[in-house]
Amino acid sequence: MLPIPTSNAVATFAGAVAMAALGIVLQSAVAVMLGGSVILGIAAALALTTPIGARLRAERLELSWWLAHDNDNSAHATRGSVVADVGFEIHASLRHHGARPFWLCDTLPALQSHVRCTRGAGAQILLQPGARTELRFGLVSAAAGRVVVHGLSVTVPGPFDLFRAPLYFPMPLSIKALPRSSVQTSPAQHSAARAAAEASGRHPRMRAGAGMDLREIRELQPGDPFKSIAWKASARTGKLMVRELESEVQETAYLVLDISGSMRAGPVGRRKLDHAIELAACVATEQLAHGDRVGLITVDGRVVAHVQAAEGFAQRSRIHEALLAATEIVDQDLTEPDDDEIIALVARYLRQQDGVDVATASGQDLDALVRHAANALSAEREPNAAHAQVLAGDRRMRILRRFCRARGLALRYRPQTRAFGKGAGLARALREAAGTGRVPRSILLISDFDGLVQPEAFHKTLRLLRTQFHLLRCVLPDARSFSPAADGGVRADLELVYGLGEERRIRETRVLLAKLGVPLLVSSARNPTRTVLAQLARARRVA
Repeated sequence: MLPIPTSNAVATFAGAVAMAALGIVLQSAVAVMLGGSVILGIAAALALTTPIGARLRAERLELSWWLAHDNDNSAHATRGSVVADVGFEIHASLRHHGARPFWLCDTLPALQSHVRCTRGAGAQILLQPGARTELRFGLVSAAAGRVVVHGLSVTVPGPFDLFRAPLYFPMPLSIKALPRSSVQTSPAQHSAARAAAEASGRHPRMRAGAGMDLREIRELQPGDPFKSIAWKASARTGKLMVRELESEVQETAYLVLDISGSMRAGPVGRRKLDHAIELAACVATEQLAHGDRVGLITVDGRVVAHVQAAEGFAQRSRIHEALLAATEIVDQDLTEPDDDEIIALVARYLRQQDGVDVATASGQDLDALVRHAANALSAEREPNAAHAQVLAGDRRMRILRRFCRARGLALRYRPQTRAFGKGAGLARALREAAGTGRVPRSILLISDFDGLVQPEAFHKTLRLLRTQFHLLRCVLPDARSFSPAADGGVRADLELVYGLGEERRIRETRVLLAKLGVPLLVSSARNPTRTVLAQLARARRVA
């Protein structure tokens, strides 16, 4: 890259041009020669600065960095991970093998758009020959997901600091940013002696015809077992009545998370999906702490990931992995870029990041591109194998899409579910969450219910699960709370129209779910997660 002129160079050049122009006007040869000499000096400084970058590379300047584990953030997370919206620190080490000292300026890590540098950017350091110099950068991730630091960009000043040669050190560093619920106390690890006593859990579960405590006597409903009929009460009222009993059981709870395109509108950190991930992680932590079994399903037209229900601290880690995987989808049927766009994206990244150019006269050498990406993947630790599968047209495109995910290259997500299948996908996910057993489960669906063009299968599934006594609750993130305040004009008018449409959809969804006996909770970006949990607990007692 060409050297970058500094403010000194701009001021000097402007002064030289002005002096030369003034000399021409005043017919002063001395002024013209002085101005020309300064311009020639600037050109000489440019020529001397241009090869600095190549010379430093020849002197083997090495970069390594790592995540610091001596700060408050990493104290709450597992090794190699941090917590969203909480500052963390990375350390960079530069080892200089050359024989001459030199300065580095404008040090800045290459980050994704949702990660900002809060400390250490723009520092100037002096590298001594044969020594190692350490840098520290403070970073913050706006949302849960993968944080990829691609490398370190610096500039090296030339003579008189008129130009600075840009230099880039490619060194990818991948960090997991866990949901904010990770800072809470981990689920208690039950000892073998207490396991049998605590297997009953802490949640009362209503079961028709089974249990120890009588909850109520009500009218017979379709699906009620024959043995639950209360014959004496039926004789008194003249209607068939059933006994509703409840008992303390270890509950199997499932979280069904809608990750479709309508949940991804807006900047990272201010999306409905980010809010839903935080809520799902917090609910899972709460349930696991109570000794329950918790599972997770992410869905968009099809089931994207399914974490089977289990208990314990290890299960929370598996759920976190699936939630983070929902933020970095690269499957062909869920993202917009086609194969040609993927090839161009990876080729451009490798050319800029690693200096590998696979361009040919007829396009890109696909085999060489795939080979380099496969070698990079083999040297890196990919996500959990349960969520590492990628849907693509063939093996080569699968490798390139996996490379995009590993290096944090975000692919545009489809704004609409393919073939308007959102309703069918939600229905399929709810049936998987209910399972095939006879024991009722607790199911929490988090969705904006936007794009349910053909909701018949979804409504039918809700009715079926209610007759099977599954505890269903729904949370709808209010899109109006995630949009920044409009500053007037056309934007304010559009926000008003959009807000009216959102209000109508919330009202219609609430009425429809109420008819099916399913409570709906509308959550806002301004509501703390604990407030939403309290509202869910109240909805549970009413259900």
